[in-house]
Amino acid sequence: MLDAIPPGNPLSGDEFDELELPLRMDLLAAQQSLAAANRATILIIAGVDGAGKGALAQRLCEWMDPRGIETNTFWERSDEEDSRPYFWRFWRRLPPRGEIGIFLGSWYTRLGRKAMSGELTDGEFAEGCQRIWEFERMLAEDGAIIIKLWLQVGRDARRQQLQERAGKQQNPRVTDRPYELQGDYDLSQNIASEMIQRTNSLYASWHLLDAEDKRYRDITAGRVVAGAMQRHELSVVGNQIDHAVEKPSTPSSLADVDLSRVLAKDDYKDQLSKWQRRLQDLAWQRYREGRSLIAVFEGWDAAGKGSSLRRVTNAVDPRLYHLARYAAPSDEELKYHYLWRFWRHIQRDGRFTLFDRSWYGRVLVERVEGFAAENEWQRAYYEIAEFERQLLDNESTLCKFWIHISKDEQLKRFQERESTPHKRYKITQDDWRNREKWSDYETAVNDMLAATSTRAAPWTLIAGNDKRYARIQILKTLCQAMADDSNEG
Repeated sequence: MLDAIPPGNPLSGDEFDELELPLRMDLLAAQQSLAAANRATILIIAGVDGAGKGALAQRLCEWMDPRGIETNTFWERSDEEDSRPYFWRFWRRLPPRGEIGIFLGSWYTRLGRKAMSGELTDGEFAEGCQRIWEFERMLAEDGAIIIKLWLQVGRDARRQQLQERAGKQQNPRVTDRPYELQGDYDLSQNIASEMIQRTNSLYASWHLLDAEDKRYRDITAGRVVAGAMQRHELSVVGNQIDHAVEKPSTPSSLADVDLSRVLAKDDYKDQLSKWQRRLQDLAWQRYREGRSLIAVFEGWDAAGKGSSLRRVTNAVDPRLYHLARYAAPSDEELKYHYLWRFWRHIQRDGRFTLFDRSWYGRVLVERVEGFAAENEWQRAYYEIAEFERQLLDNESTLCKFWIHISKDEQLKRFQERESTPHKRYKITQDDWRNREKWSDYETAVNDMLAATSTRAAPWTLIAGNDKRYARIQILKTLCQAMADDSNEG
């Protein structure tokens, strides 16, 4: 495949100078147009070591306005990155809407290196390509423009360029294995070819360029980038991925929840002490094992999420957890894919990340209130599945709770909050307005449960009319989930 790349025509200095100015004007115009359209651009520059990836990135920053460009080079992984899911390091470096992110080294690097070293089976390699395919599709459907360049030079040219670079004593890299597929040339070419074929798509296509003449390389790459940026009305076309998986034998709708469940006060005190001690022990055990817990707390307004969370955090050393609370997204968060604001709060391995409201807001409040278009919340089901798959691939334990109460119980709690001075801050006009849409929210919740409760990441529906019963069920479920994942039984 890479051997079939048409050879470039070497350009003289005069020819280059003649082509440079109009190309530069095209790039600047395209950059300004996309900034005005609020579209993010992701430019991946990959290829053979010695092909001039860094030089090309520098040239593109020179030709465009560097104030709207961030260049990301992924060398050695930091301990902070090593202790989180793999894609975390890329999510946090994505460009905001209206800006350009250049990636030297990317989500392809680790997969290619592992394949080079023989660490992957054919199936694992194919699965890794599929995860990349899904990631890029997710970004493209959110409006990002993804441009992928592969710079190719032959075996002899690569050897010559590397020798020349060493002879010029350029500034040393921080590592001798930065972001290329180094090693056996033929093997690296075969792996790169397969990776390119498996991850090529209409919304994130690869552009294969001959890079042996640097002037030709820069002009050709610049034209590709300018053309892709000018065609910013992209449509996502391709294979529709079936995310259906076997469902667990858990309640599939709110109607299945027995809201009559109660727990006596004396029993509650005994069980609260028991399960909080157990949770404390498991939190330290998980810290020593370097395995995370991620827990999502969703439910009706006044369902008791806050009080349940307090019973969890009261049992855990505050150094071991982070509680992330979410309301409407900030102006900064709106500049990114909606999952970005959740990725950035994922804690290091061995710690708890507790979400008071979560990414499920896209298919609940944003759906019901019209803050997300239908195509946005519909595709969120598979985006959430991918997000949670990556958390689980990092050997995290994921627990998802929906605290269910009856409509009458909610009214009772609303009225109690209004009549109690120290609780009055908990009730707002939005709560009353949301209550009027109870049936719409109920439909959205049931759709969410059907689409996102999987064997690997099931929803736990908590009967919440009795707060004591709900708190104990949450503590017990967290402990059992962590014990199961630690093979304690």
